[in-house]
Amino acid sequence: MIAVLTGDLVESTRLSSTHYTQTINALTTVLNHLQKQTGCTYELFRGDGFQVVFPDPKHAIHALFTIRLFLNSQMSEVAVNCTQALAYGEGTLSESSPGTSNGEAFVLSGRTLDNTRGGEFRVILAPGQSGTKGQQTALDIMCSQLSYVLNRLSKKQADLLYQYLSQHFPTHQVLADNNNTSRQNISERLKSAGGDLLAPFIDYINALKG
Repeated sequence: MIAVLTGDLVESTRLSSTHYTQTINALTTVLNHLQKQTGCTYELFRGDGFQVVFPDPKHAIHALFTIRLFLNSQMSEVAVNCTQALAYGEGTLSESSPGTSNGEAFVLSGRTLDNTRGGEFRVILAPGQSGTKGQQTALDIMCSQLSYVLNRLSKKQADLLYQYLSQHFPTHQVLADNNNTSRQNISERLKSAGGDLLAPFIDYINALKG
C-alpha cells in the first residue's frame, strides 16, 4: 500500500505575482522538507497543483496537516489555503514523476480532489482497506468538521498549531517556553484552535488504514 496526496491552492489566480511566487516557493520549501523527512516523492503541476506520494503511508496524514498549516501561517504578508485529497491504496510510482504514475491510490486521490470543496480536505481508504461503506461515510464527516475548524483559524492560531504539529505534539509547557508565555495561555489557545483534535485524528487514520 502507498498513500497519494493531491492538492491545489485556493484562489491562486487572485494572488499578486509577488505573493504567487512567494507561495510556490513556500510550497516547494515544505515539500522538500517532507521529502527529506519521509522519503516521499512530489511534483508541482498546473501552476497551482501538487501531488505527493508516500511509499510509507504512515507519514501521509501528518504531512497533509504540515502542508496546510505551513501555507496558512509561515509566509509573511499572506496566508494561503489548499484543497487536499489523501488516498490510501495500491499503486506503482513511475520513475519519471508522480504525474505519470498509476494505480488505485492515484485514481482515488485525483477523483476525490475534483469533488472536494475548495479549502477542505478528504481522506479516502481503498474499498479493500475501508471495510464498510459506513466507515468511509463517518470518515468523510470527520474530515468535513475538522476542515471547518481549520478554515476558521487566524494566522496566529495556525502558527501555533504548526509549531505543535511540527514538533510532534510537545507538552504545552514546551510551547509556552518557546513562545515566552504561560502554559495556561498555550493550553487555552490550542483548545480554541482545535489543537486537541489533531493527534487523535492522525492516530485514528494510521490505525484505520491498516
